Amino acid sequence: MSSKGLVNTSQKEKEYVKAFGSALKQMRTNVAQKSLRIFSYETDVPCATLSRIENGLRIPNIIILKRLAVGFNLTVDELIKKLEDTIPDKVKNFED
Repeated sequence: MSSKGLVNTSQKEKEYVKAFGSALKQMRTNVAQKSLRIFSYETDVPCATLSRIENGLRIPNIIILKRLAVGFNLTVDELIKKLEDTIPDKVKNFED
């Protein structure tokens, strides 16, 4: 698996990545009301990449986060805040 995957990731970090991806998918379908294919095209993020992020199989890099944020008409900070607001605290606090 490449460095983009979850090779050196703890179980708690994997739970966070999965919750983050799930929140992103909810935001895409409920807020943007767009299919994976359409949102992928509009943000210039490959369908497979977006799918892997939404399924918790890939950690998005800063460029992808920027593209996704633009797709929602948000800054990266605003996107992360909105997504994190939907993630339970016990999952967000993976540093423990």
